[in-house]
Amino acid sequence: MRWIRLIIEDVKDYIEIEITKDNPDYMIYNVFGCEHLVNKYNSSIKIAFFTENNLPDFTEADYALGFGHLNFLDRYFAFPYIAYLLSLKNRTEKDFKAVRDKVLSSPKRLKFCAAVISNPIGFRFKFMKKLNKYKKIDNGGQVHNNVGGPVKNKKEFLMQYKFSIAMENSEADGYASEKIIDALWAGTIPIYYGDYLIDEYINPKTYILIRDNYEINEKIEYIKKIDSDDKLYRSILKEKVFVDDFFVENITNERKKFFLHIFQQKKEYAKRVDKYHFDYRD
Repeated sequence: MRWIRLIIEDVKDYIEIEITKDNPDYMIYNVFGCEHLVNKYNSSIKIAFFTENNLPDFTEADYALGFGHLNFLDRYFAFPYIAYLLSLKNRTEKDFKAVRDKVLSSPKRLKFCAAVISNPIGFRFKFMKKLNKYKKIDNGGQVHNNVGGPVKNKKEFLMQYKFSIAMENSEADGYASEKIIDALWAGTIPIYYGDYLIDEYINPKTYILIRDNYEINEKIEYIKKIDSDDKLYRSILKEKVFVDDFFVENITNERKKFFLHIFQQKKEYAKRVDKYHFDYRD
């Protein structure tokens, strides 16, 4: 799994690693399944690595990485999903700038707004219905598809448009999926709904954030303004994507420290949960 590869990359230069299911010293698991609760793993140090919008159960996990903004002593590391994606694909501010510079040097985009949606739930369809009254939104996903079928290459599809719908299925602070990253990577202006704390990582001047129903009309008017003002549109594409140019590098270093803190302790001191209660140890 890709998230296991991240952990191995973080610690391989500092400790010897042997991957096994037979009496492991450390067990790493995610939100899917419940094998970590099997009795044979009771003595293992358990590390939850959540790549979905879930909060860890610290009666089960000694340590956890997740997307929620929690503070749980040395047992938890808040790891934004977008940092996870960028780490896997090794994308930096320089890479995003190259994409946006290419858009700025290309002929003017003629198409308005695109979406690639394959899940029928969420606030986004209410918004899209209203925006569609201004100009047609092309949906290349599996739900409400209006471009002749699901698109095979999301980036190539989105690159034809000024704007793209990059709305999460639901709002949750700390959890921003690949949607906004994919939209920015295609050189579009994302119309975003979901993680209200995303401006800690992504420059708020690069996307349009919609918080609730009361903002729909206001934000649609702003989209119209950008659409009709090429100078304003181009100024948005000239903005840097990340609040911190070294966002991925810095959070990767902090993640390494988190794992090394776990693995470089003696195992008997690393345990944080026993069968009956929380147990905090330095």
